[in-house]
Amino acid sequence: MFFLLVSSLFSRFFVVASMFEQNCFDYQLLLLYNFNKLFSNSHCLGFIALFLESMCKLYIITEASFLNSSKHRTFSLNFNFFDHTMHKHKIYSLKKKAFWYWMRILIMFSILLLFLIFYISKQLQHETYQGIHQTMDLYVQQLNKSMETAENCLWEFANNNTDVVDTITSKNNPNAVISQIKASRLLDNTLSYMTDIDGMFVYGKANDHFVCRYKNGGSNDCSSYMKKLLRQSGEDASALNFKSWYYIELERHTYLIRIINDLHGYLGAWIRLDELNTPFDDSNTIFLFADENGIPYDNESWSDFKLSTDFSTQKPHRIRGKDGIQYLQVAEKLPSSTCSLNALIPSEEVNTPIYNMLKLLLGGALLIFVVSLLWTVSYEHLISKPLDLIRKMASQVKEEQQVPHPDLSNERCEEVLEIGETLNKLMNRIEKLKINVYEDKLNLKALEIQYLKSQVAPHSLINCLSAIASMPFTEEGRRLTNEFVRTLSNHLRYTLQDKTAVPLKEELKYVENFLEMTELRFPGCLNWEIHVDEKCRNASVFPIILLMFTENTIKHNMIMGEELRVRITGSLVERNGEKYVVLTHLDSGSGYFEEDLEYLNRPVSQQVHDFDGKKIGTYNLLKRLYLVYGEKAHAHFSNEPGWGARSEVTIPYIPYREDGNPPENKIETSEPLFSHASDTPQVPGKRNES
Repeated sequence: MFFLLVSSLFSRFFVVASMFEQNCFDYQLLLLYNFNKLFSNSHCLGFIALFLESMCKLYIITEASFLNSSKHRTFSLNFNFFDHTMHKHKIYSLKKKAFWYWMRILIMFSILLLFLIFYISKQLQHETYQGIHQTMDLYVQQLNKSMETAENCLWEFANNNTDVVDTITSKNNPNAVISQIKASRLLDNTLSYMTDIDGMFVYGKANDHFVCRYKNGGSNDCSSYMKKLLRQSGEDASALNFKSWYYIELERHTYLIRIINDLHGYLGAWIRLDELNTPFDDSNTIFLFADENGIPYDNESWSDFKLSTDFSTQKPHRIRGKDGIQYLQVAEKLPSSTCSLNALIPSEEVNTPIYNMLKLLLGGALLIFVVSLLWTVSYEHLISKPLDLIRKMASQVKEEQQVPHPDLSNERCEEVLEIGETLNKLMNRIEKLKINVYEDKLNLKALEIQYLKSQVAPHSLINCLSAIASMPFTEEGRRLTNEFVRTLSNHLRYTLQDKTAVPLKEELKYVENFLEMTELRFPGCLNWEIHVDEKCRNASVFPIILLMFTENTIKHNMIMGEELRVRITGSLVERNGEKYVVLTHLDSGSGYFEEDLEYLNRPVSQQVHDFDGKKIGTYNLLKRLYLVYGEKAHAHFSNEPGWGARSEVTIPYIPYREDGNPPENKIETSEPLFSHASDTPQVPGKRNES
């Protein structure tokens, strides 16, 4: 029943905390529901279900009812699933969350325990200090009042009492003896109502008369000392202290002495310091008088120690005695003196209640530890293992692993069996969907590539027909036209073939064929050079990857009578451990317009084409690069100083296969397909790309 009470208190505490955090609601409901279902049929683990509720710090409002019956005990958790709003939440591990919340409670309990010990210790020290301080303050006020009263009486005697005046001034007066007797009686009467003053004296400088009285039971060593001191000083009073009460140490006792300097003599009083400790003898606290430097006066055991002289703070100081015992020092300055009253309180008197409280708290901590041990064992068997199995199955589904379905024949947890069966069915369905989606992607990709080719082929044909139409109607023109048509037929046969991939050397062959065809139209106006590394001539490329750039160069820059240069280069490079083919097409034409460069160097995903008859060839080339090679392909367009348009294409090096199909792209990257990164300088262009 004690455990139930503690668990309920923890649960209500975290219900209040739930007002500040509304998070992970759906998983919390699932966890509480499964915990309740797991433990509801158990005779001895009912309280653990409620305890787990508080340990997990689930931020929902729950209501627990304790049901008693003749056969078993159960806990019923009632949920209102419709009073809460679902929120987006962070993903977390249910197992780890339960464990870490349990650890948080242990840490919070430990911190609370340490805080209580620290707080109560400080409170006890403070209360003890305040009690001693108040007692000392009252005593010092009383002592200071007695000292001030004694000083006032001495001044009154010196100024207004004729007996005292006659005692210190008369030399051969027959009445001097009577005056001394009266002065002695006056001092006795004064000492009778001064509880703290032990003795008083009157001394005449001229007649050397010394009248001294002290209380019964007092010592006359101070009287003898004062008489000797005053006679030795004579008329020279520079060695005497007339400012305040000061300390002297004699053979038997220590005293505080006050001397008043009158015109004809000295008056004074003394206090025995060891008599001042009498009110505190019943306490274990040690009371010491110390000078202005903190050196104790009247205790040999503490004569080698220096006490604190900081009277401005209200906090006790700590000091360790010769016996190894630690003390708390409480100091109070005597206003009418140069010394201070110090109380040394043994730490044991303060720590004894703390030790008793600590035993009680440690007993509670031990009880919590036992409960924690029981919780750990139950958690591992009833919660951790089923959750591990569920997590393993979920991981297989997440990672799409082709593994046998988990064996649930030995599992007894109803929730795990239901989830396992559902995940097994889900894995089977995922496999079927993956196959269907993969086949649909292949068909869609083939259709898109075929569509792009159907656009490029008419585009090339239109360029060639425009070239034929520009032929002169002469005998030489007809001959050139016939030869041009034969060359064009080979060109169209290549561009309209069904192959989706050709070796780079075949692409270069038909590029040269097209350049030769152009040479027929513009004799002596076209110069070209092709420098392609032999290592990359067998690379697999899709048709017209270079031919499209050559066609555009001829269409926009070829003018009869003006020289046009074309340079095509290819090299094999290695980047990050992978091989790439870099193809560069350079002409000496007018170059690209700046707006065309900005458009062409965008990623394909950011290019919006309206198919108005312009830039179809280049756009389709970039699109096919993306479809065939994915994001590992790269294209960059710029203007070369001293030349014209520069077009550079980088593709992965893949050896050509005889089946003519490009390898399937399986490369994923977060980088843009076509970036602006290039070290090639750009100049303003004049070319309108189509």
